[in-house]
Amino acid sequence: MEIEGPSFEKTITSIPNITSQQIDVVFSKFHPARYDKNQFVGREGETCRFTGYIKNGCVSNYRILSNGKKSINHFAFEDWWVGDLESFLNQVPSKTYWLTLEETDLMIISKTDFDTLMSEVSPFQLFFLGKTQSAFLKEMENADKDKSESALERYVRMMTDYPQIIQRVPSYEVAAYLGIAPESLSRIRRQAAKEGN
Repeated sequence: MEIEGPSFEKTITSIPNITSQQIDVVFSKFHPARYDKNQFVGREGETCRFTGYIKNGCVSNYRILSNGKKSINHFAFEDWWVGDLESFLNQVPSKTYWLTLEETDLMIISKTDFDTLMSEVSPFQLFFLGKTQSAFLKEMENADKDKSESALERYVRMMTDYPQIIQRVPSYEVAAYLGIAPESLSRIRRQAAKEGN
């Protein structure tokens, strides 16, 4: 599925206070990588070798619980960054999996090149730290809501925040994300439709 999101080039050139020379340096450090559908970008136990920007595609980030069930942290779409950040920054084994749900095009950067940009291109450093902080705060907010909301409320919030999920993510993955059985998803969809959500 070819879906054009915000372009990588626009994302980088829109960084506040970045110079044209710095833009050239940033572009020189990123490289394209294409992944087929159902291909791992990263696995639990492996050290994350790169972080990447999604140009096109969809990636599921999940962990396997001690009971063997899949627990999905989030889905990443165009204009999102992928890669286990803790593993990438500290070069330690990852605790999660990253799996493509569509053919996915990334712009990736190695740890060495990333460290160079963070130390030599201050506008990129501020941009990346801002993105990381925003993502962390959103994750904490969602975690708090997940504890207090019913499955129906989580479904409605998901549809409000990420309406593309239903069109692009298999139902069993959506169910795993909501923490419910696949057969419960149909019931919740009907209930949400009945209530006008």
